[in-house]
Parts: sequence; C-alpha cells; structure tokens
Amino acid sequence: MNRLTILVDIASRAMLSTIGSPRTVAGAVAIDTSAIYDIRAEASRLPKWGDCTPDNAAHAVDLLTSQAVSVAIVSLNRETDAWQRFIKDANILHEAIILDSKLVAGWAKAANLLKFVLLSSACAAATGHAIGADRRPRIVSPQGYQLVECATICDNEIEGKENLEIFKSLWGEQHIPKAKLARLGVQMISESVAVTTDDEEPCLLLADYAAGLGLASVLDAPGRLPLPVTQHRAKDLLLILKSRNKLVFQEEDFDSSYDEIFKDVMAKARELGDR
Repeated sequence: MNRLTILVDIASRAMLSTIGSPRTVAGAVAIDTSAIYDIRAEASRLPKWGDCTPDNAAHAVDLLTSQAVSVAIVSLNRETDAWQRFIKDANILHEAIILDSKLVAGWAKAANLLKFVLLSSACAAATGHAIGADRRPRIVSPQGYQLVECATICDNEIEGKENLEIFKSLWGEQHIPKAKLARLGVQMISESVAVTTDDEEPCLLLADYAAGLGLASVLDAPGRLPLPVTQHRAKDLLLILKSRNKLVFQEEDFDSSYDEIFKDVMAKARELGDR
C-alpha cells in the first residue's frame, strides 16, 4: 500500500499583532514512509534552520529534491478583517468557557487556533500535491477508491496536554478535505497525527527548512528577525524545488472563523455572551 508521512512545521511565531510582518509561514514535506529511516539519517546531520549556513540550506534543498514526494509552503497574511474578527471571537469563546466551567482554556486562544489553521493548511497542500505527483499503482477499495495511508508529524507547536487533545480532535475532522479527495477517487486510511520535536524526529528538520525558506522568500526586510539566508537566495533555492515539480507555494489571506471551526460550540458561546 502507498504510505505517506507528512512532516509539518511553522517558521515564525503565531503572534496576534501584525506589526513588523503580517506573514506567518508553515512548511510541510511529504515523504514515502518506507524511506523514512534513510531520510532520517541524512536529515539528522543538518543544523536547525535558525543556525544554518547558506550551504546547509542548499544541502537541505538537495535532500528535499531527491527524497521528498512533495513540499508545500503556506504563507498566511493576517492583515485582514477576518483576522481581527478571529481575535474578537477568541475572546468571546474564552470568556464563555470561563463562565460555563470556570476553566481557563488556552486552546481557545487565537494564537493557538492560528497554529492549527496554518499546520492543517500546509498539510493538506502537501498531501494533495503528493497524491497528484505519486504515480505508483495503488490498492483499490471495493468501492473503487485508490487507498493511501497517511501519517502526520507536527513539530511541537502545540503546548499543554489539553491543548494537544483539542488539536488532535480538530485535526481528525478538518485537516484533509475528504470530499475533494473522493472526487479525485482517493480515500485516506489509517490517518494519525503525532506532535514531537526534531530531536525525536530529525525528519522534521526538512519541514523546518521548507518553512524557513518560505518565510525568507516573502520578507523584503526582516528587520530584527534574523534569517540565515537572503530573500534572493531563498527564492533561488525554492525555484529548484519548483522546477522538479516538488513544490506548491500558497500565499493566502487569512479567512478562517471560529464559527467554521467550532460550529455549535461557538453559537452557544455567543448566547452566553449576550446574557
């Protein structure tokens, strides 16, 4: 059976303010699960993105070019009305939880939900591109769907046991558009998500580099944010991946909402807030 492992990381802090830069960038790398042990040995020799040299970045791109099935970078612009509403709705939900249960729920905060939105968007982009790029024969279900097994590993962006449990719950419902996959004749099976560090899973360094290069490529003036490669060099390295049909780069305006994510829970929160 065709098996994919998706590795996902965020390049910059998920900040509420858009001062300095409104961009938050995530990178996701899809690899053939059967090759993960060999790739892990290579990736473990790389320093973290923030400590790398231009030569390290070039080596990482060589590794991505030769080993990745697909690489996705999602650059999210938070300078939108939807982002401002997102922050306000975060306060509505958070206050409602306190009123209803007397608990302080960190998972309901906008910064944590932004991480979920960004990680899931990058994962979906990498998965979709990988399915389109992987031409190997697949097992077909009795219903006629091509079966693909997918496991996702996220860098430790989600902190706290309760936050992680909510993250995994939301992930299972929303991270891959099942209806779209069905239209393509594909069914994902045995989906799982794990959250760990690049010390535990060195392959996450590949997602770290993808996200870092994506961030460097969209920042004309990084200011106080140190970047190991210039914008020009980052664009050149990403062009290598693009020329090999490995890369999908999505620049999006933030347009998610708490109503979309939480549905009935958010409706109840608004009712409590109106009392």
